[in-house]
Amino acid sequence: MAKRTCKGLTYAKYASGGNGSAVVYTGGKAKVDYLCKVDLSETRDNQKEHADGHQIDSSNRLTAVQVLLELANNDPDIKKDILGHKATSTENEMDVTGGDAPFVGVGYILCNRFKGVETYEGYWVWKVQFSSEGVSSSTEKENVQWEHENIKGDAEGVILTDGGDVFYYRHIDLQSTEAAVRTWLNTLAGITGT
Repeated sequence: MAKRTCKGLTYAKYASGGNGSAVVYTGGKAKVDYLCKVDLSETRDNQKEHADGHQIDSSNRLTAVQVLLELANNDPDIKKDILGHKATSTENEMDVTGGDAPFVGVGYILCNRFKGVETYEGYWVWKVQFSSEGVSSSTEKENVQWEHENIKGDAEGVILTDGGDVFYYRHIDLQSTEAAVRTWLNTLAGITGT
């Protein structure tokens, strides 16, 4: 299957829930023409129990999910919303402070193609706290250099309303149209009127 592109960065600030109740978000936003790349990686405990000289049991629990977003635009709104940077009294200025970054839900659309048929996957990570990987700048050379900013986050597992004690990290929606995935993401982020 060819993964053609990722697009449609969507996020919302975590407000409440995830401890056995539905997760609630505020300030949901969908950004167009920002997302260059997304890396989702998992960490598992991968522990093995041995007795009498051989393996008798194992644990392969998911213990962490990391999210890396590579962004094309150095957008102040994203920095304020996702990284917790503070707006100043002067327009288009902000301060980087020592406070905690907020928890956010974050998602995007992955467009696939297989044997001429296009499908779409929506990804949503329930609760992430991001930090900037820093900004690298260099002088102009003979050719244009496209420089992107990376922000990296660690996901926190949430317990949903199923009554169990299972931690959920991300949610995936498979659809035949991009519009259906966009509607799904907007609903999760609490975005209305688009």
